[in-house]
Amino acid sequence: MFQLSRCLGKERRELLLPAIKQKFNRLFHPGSVAFIGASNKRGKWGFIVLANLVNGGFSGTIYPINPSESTIQGLRAYQTIADVPEVPDLAVIVVPPQAVPSVIGECVAKGVQAGIVITAGFAEVGSGGESLQRDMVRKARQGGMILVGPNCNGIMSPPERLHVAMPPIFFPPGPMAVVAQSGNVATTIGRRGMKKGFGISRFVSSGNEADLHCEDYFEYLSEDPETKVIISYIEGFRDGRRFFDIASRVTRKKPVIMIKAGATGVGARAAKSHTAAMAGSDLAFEGACRQAGVVRARNMDDLTNIAAGFVGQPLPSGRRVGIVTAGGGWGVLAADACAEEGLDIPALPDETIKELDTFLPVWWSRSNPVDLVAGLKPDHLERSLECLLRCPTLDGIILLGIMPALPFKPLAPSTSPEVMEKRLRNLL
Repeated sequence: MFQLSRCLGKERRELLLPAIKQKFNRLFHPGSVAFIGASNKRGKWGFIVLANLVNGGFSGTIYPINPSESTIQGLRAYQTIADVPEVPDLAVIVVPPQAVPSVIGECVAKGVQAGIVITAGFAEVGSGGESLQRDMVRKARQGGMILVGPNCNGIMSPPERLHVAMPPIFFPPGPMAVVAQSGNVATTIGRRGMKKGFGISRFVSSGNEADLHCEDYFEYLSEDPETKVIISYIEGFRDGRRFFDIASRVTRKKPVIMIKAGATGVGARAAKSHTAAMAGSDLAFEGACRQAGVVRARNMDDLTNIAAGFVGQPLPSGRRVGIVTAGGGWGVLAADACAEEGLDIPALPDETIKELDTFLPVWWSRSNPVDLVAGLKPDHLERSLECLLRCPTLDGIILLGIMPALPFKPLAPSTSPEVMEKRLRNLL
């Protein structure tokens, strides 16, 4: 999963996977957390992030580390990580950038195998910061330690009540995993999902992705039982081929919905100063998504709406689509949209047509799309769907434009919009 694995053979890489998964488990399922740079001073990130970890209800042991304090936010503090009485599963690092490489060295000496570097001031600020970042990663990899960040918002693992992040938002557990280079965008995605009634399985603000890249998280999440859908915001890739190879495997198991920034020259320059990302060719990214099975979203509404759709639906086994409408125009529009996306609209087999003939009026379309037209009985829509779900030549069904097919009791002209909306929701 790491850059090093590119030069290893397949068999060697498979041997490494259990150890890598174990390190990721320490990241998302830690029993203990060392917080380096913890603070009692309100307004400092060392205070805010630690307060969120405490207030989020984390049940493991927290070790605040600050050489100038004996107690921090009611917890016993330690001068260095070497003084902690056990090897913590996870280290959270919120110290000035110049101190980060030496802190990483202390974590490695202690035996820590997973860390989050929230501190900014690395490759995104220029060559000096880039040198610090390389030094930090070199020390971590030599000691077998994985790193999130730097220049990140943190992570959350709501099923474990782990909230190591800047915003004081405690997402409920749910099926959506969020991996985003921007912490604010990650938070917005999580909030939008929550407004739609979905919780979060894992939340990662990946920042500069100096060590772990988005595809590393994807690979772990593809095996995570808490995650059903992976949502991602990316500004650029360190290794496009590696992303493509891993994404191609992950999308066979779980949907990946991604929005990529930096499509324009202005956006690409902004991405460079934000997370030091190289935005690359938007056309190449579009082609890679299509080949790898990644669903590309064009805006934030698409991102969360598509993810919500995938949460409630299994992945279809093929490209053959049945379309059911209560009006011919909707069927034509849906058929065009499917064809443009490379989906097939196959003719219905004789046995399916014969079954539909037993209850639909004689003037129904007798084709795919299935136009239910007017003159319907209350059960025609339901029976048609059941018939198509049994159809052996279809992998999925699109249902749209069905208002005329719903059993709808006429309302008085004076009926309020609120009552009309409630009636419609009950029907659907």
